[in-house]
Amino acid sequence: MREFTLKVPSSQKADDWFNFVKVSLKHSDKVESLIVDFNTVRFMETDDFVILACLIESFYINGCSVSFIGGTTNFNNHLFNIKFKEYWKEGFDRAKFTLSKNRTTLCLWKISEKMIYSYSNYAKEYFERFTKNKDLIPMSSNMDEVFNNIFDHSQSEVTGYIITQYYPKNNKISFSVCDFGVGIPKSIENADLEGKQKYEDWKAIVKSLEKGFSIKSTPRNRGFGLNNLLELTESSNGTLQIISNDGFFLKKAGEMYKVDNVNFDFKGTLIKVEIDLDTFEEKDESDDIFGF
Repeated sequence: MREFTLKVPSSQKADDWFNFVKVSLKHSDKVESLIVDFNTVRFMETDDFVILACLIESFYINGCSVSFIGGTTNFNNHLFNIKFKEYWKEGFDRAKFTLSKNRTTLCLWKISEKMIYSYSNYAKEYFERFTKNKDLIPMSSNMDEVFNNIFDHSQSEVTGYIITQYYPKNNKISFSVCDFGVGIPKSIENADLEGKQKYEDWKAIVKSLEKGFSIKSTPRNRGFGLNNLLELTESSNGTLQIISNDGFFLKKAGEMYKVDNVNFDFKGTLIKVEIDLDTFEEKDESDDIFGF
């Protein structure tokens, strides 16, 4: 049996993570047994988790088994609480909701077209219990946009993963979404927009964020819809980061965006959003309050 070990980076550096993905994917169709080695990993952000989930899925869909080794005690306790190691066990349905033992984490979810709106609504109601009657519809509607864009534009064999984390100390939520599709720049190029005008990868990301920009590929999703993410970033004192192919985009509320062309050679799109719950509007008193 051919084994392959994914040595998960213990650093938080983007260079390390995307090189890890690039090198690992070269083996994804030749493995019967995948070993995920957390070696000395102590902590992973939401974006690290969805990148790793997409990578594991890329191996798993080719028929290999998945097992886990390594990691610190505290980190393994976290993995246990969010049930991460169960996701690639035989019979586990990653496209359905998984209840976490850690109440501040809405577990990893393999994005399912049939459950897009169910998930975003569940996320809204789940995290509203940490607010003082705040309305999180803007968060859930932006999740919808991102999910729809994955199905409309990414052309990804791995349909994508999301994980959402609440941080009580600063009353913020972070959610990250990743797919291993063609990427935003390639999607724009394939759409043959504006007389075959080509953009550098970072410019393509900026273009996709323009208000009214549309690829018009399906009736369900009129465009990338990513401008709404920009508006959410500003209104919620938040942060938006997008990495797609070799393009990098970072926007913090109240600041000019930062862009760059990086040498990640990343076939896909990673979106990370951080929002401040204190900035959301109060719920209308006539609305039904979700009960737990």
